[in-house]
Amino acid sequence: MTPDTELPSVLIERGRTVLFDELPARCIALDGYVQGPAIDAEHERFSFDHHAGCIRHATLSTCEMALDAVRVGLAPGGFTLCVNDLDPDTVLAVWLLLRPNAAADDSVAAAIRAAGRLDALGPAVGGPGLVPALRWALDPVAGDAAAGLRSLADDEYRRVLVRCVERLDRWFAVGAPHAHPALPAPNPGSPPQIEVLHESPAWTLARSPAGLGGFRCLYEKGVRAAVVCRPLRDGSAEYTVGKASEFVSDFPVPRILAALARAESSANPAQSPAHNWGGGSTIGGSPRNPDGSASRLDWRVVAEVVEGVLRVQ
Repeated sequence: MTPDTELPSVLIERGRTVLFDELPARCIALDGYVQGPAIDAEHERFSFDHHAGCIRHATLSTCEMALDAVRVGLAPGGFTLCVNDLDPDTVLAVWLLLRPNAAADDSVAAAIRAAGRLDALGPAVGGPGLVPALRWALDPVAGDAAAGLRSLADDEYRRVLVRCVERLDRWFAVGAPHAHPALPAPNPGSPPQIEVLHESPAWTLARSPAGLGGFRCLYEKGVRAAVVCRPLRDGSAEYTVGKASEFVSDFPVPRILAALARAESSANPAQSPAHNWGGGSTIGGSPRNPDGSASRLDWRVVAEVVEGVLRVQ
């Protein structure tokens, strides 16, 4: 299989979100470019998102939506794929829609479903997660590498996606195995460092350079709701607000995100409402601004806002 190194059918607009009604015909919005899942077969436009307007526990991840769509009849040739951020879920969806013949392979499907459950439900779900070959293929957008993505120029950012697509092509070419001698071993990385900044019976706020990876450590310690802060080089901070599942009832993620969005707008009037705090019923986070910056809120303010929401439940 010859990789399409230019990926002309992929539109990357970092941090951008649009309404589904604004999405042109023959476009597929991936993982937050449009908030919430949507299908408009008449105009051939679709949103494969599992963050807003859905029950997270019962909604497939973006890569699983792409997998199933292709397997049950979507012919994605000629569509524009709209992306506003690169993470393993989005990259896998892009690859499946660019290489629809791969979706028919049962080994590919099994690996995608394991990755999708991990993305949709988080590390609390357990299971196999990313198989070793996929960890290698997605290494440029996962783990420690993810921390540097925001600082990349647009052409370098696109090149990261191209590199992942090329690696996934290599994986498929050797039969989509869990691991294979022809593929380098995945980079195991270092155990994520966790610094607990605020702790209460209901939730924990921690700082970690691993961002989302910090949740696995917290869940392993018995924490079921948390905010993880990852400082960025520009002085802003990326926050992820999450809980282990929909069944953790004393940590209302949507209300917390809405309160943090109000606090962000108050502290930083220049913050665009289109890129403010947002997410779904079990996970969300700080602004994804086009310039790569995130929240300007100090962690102490974040802790105060969260505690304020919990006090009025």
